Amino acid sequence: MKRLLQELHQGKNLDKNLKEYKELALETYEAYSVLELTFSAYGLVEEISEDKKLAEDAGKGQFEKIKQGLLTLSDPAADYAKLGQEMEELRSRITEKMNLFTAYTDRLIVFEYVLNRMEYQYLSEKERKDKLNGIKQEEFLQKLQRYLFSDKDTSVMQEKIRLVAGQLPVRMTREKFYDCIREAFTLYKGSDKASVDGFVYVLETAGTLYQPAESLEQYETLWNMYSQLETADYKNLDVDRYETLTGVLEEAARQIHRLTDLYYSMQKVVNGIYAQCLLKKHIVSEEKLSKACQSIWRCLAKEEYREEMLVPLEGRIEPLVEKSSYLEAVLFETVSSCKEELEKQGLTGVYMDLGKVANLLSDSLFVSLEEVTEPEEASDAYIHEQTKELIKKMDQKLTQVSKPVKRAIMGEVLEKLPMVFKSQDEVMETIRTRLFGCRDLAEQAVVAGMLNDWMGQEKWSDDS
Repeated sequence: MKRLLQELHQGKNLDKNLKEYKELALETYEAYSVLELTFSAYGLVEEISEDKKLAEDAGKGQFEKIKQGLLTLSDPAADYAKLGQEMEELRSRITEKMNLFTAYTDRLIVFEYVLNRMEYQYLSEKERKDKLNGIKQEEFLQKLQRYLFSDKDTSVMQEKIRLVAGQLPVRMTREKFYDCIREAFTLYKGSDKASVDGFVYVLETAGTLYQPAESLEQYETLWNMYSQLETADYKNLDVDRYETLTGVLEEAARQIHRLTDLYYSMQKVVNGIYAQCLLKKHIVSEEKLSKACQSIWRCLAKEEYREEMLVPLEGRIEPLVEKSSYLEAVLFETVSSCKEELEKQGLTGVYMDLGKVANLLSDSLFVSLEEVTEPEEASDAYIHEQTKELIKKMDQKLTQVSKPVKRAIMGEVLEKLPMVFKSQDEVMETIRTRLFGCRDLAEQAVVAGMLNDWMGQEKWSDDS
């Protein structure tokens, strides 16, 4: 296999190697996908059996389609092309649901930001003074400087600076905030449109601007909790209302976590069934492993599961995961660089399907399966237009919300911006100004406590 992959990478002996790679990849991915699907389907059925209401909350029809898919897949006479199309459509619907939950999550993060920073307002005068007196400014900044700059890996250092900067109290005008966004977009000069679009998406989600295809209101329970948080008067919260909203936030987060876990599990099974449908177009005879797993799929389709079902399969998937990662290392490169030779040998279809299967079995469960096109460069005019449109949307949003929510949104967006500093001194002076220049001493103490916790966790992990 090493020889085959090296020669493919170098473009040698393509008349023989492309066919040899195809056979090896089909054999590997078939066994890998069969096992992955079996374990994933078992986990999904077990998850729903333990919480019957879960399937109803998520839309029982989708779980029923998955069970039917397992049943159909276990039938050697099935129409796999039709089943594959059904799974592709179901995959899109599940992706839309996850986009909906992502939009909810982005909004809850903002309210978490607001409520966290209000925590010390409800302490007694003595407790609040104790918290503030516990912060020794110079000692704290020295400790934070060590935390930020002790790592030799520049990317780790920059990530720490970005995360810390995102937690600092936000006291800047909207125009200064928009200048920060404009400056961040200048770093995309000379990049491709997909990169610019991706950055816009990141900032839109952080700024709660992203609107999913499906309405947030369709989940009544979540919508009611979100509405309570959205309409709250954060400037005039008494302690009882603060505690109520904190409880609402925690319950909403629990509900979303529960639903996203389920949709993640469902997508994993849908991806597995779809991968099998693509592979069966090119595999002539079934292996013993496939036939053995079909009987398990039939049981799972009836929601019957027993741990002993999986015992004979234990330890078999690990070597296939490793093997498939080696094969994948040259797969997309080969599809891109050997188009003419693949067409000549009639292998274009199978290689395109192998690329889809590799994506379906990857950790990126919601990755697009559309054929990748040549990247298109983003012109200065395109970057300017995207920046202008984003700032326009952001300005509309920020003028509609209260000051605490506005600061939270700005904080979340600032955390996503690349941090450009000329020196350590500039970083530390920015932190000093924004943290210890904050006149809201309760928020100052909360943020300092949060950063202290982060530094403490790293020290604990270093000591261990």
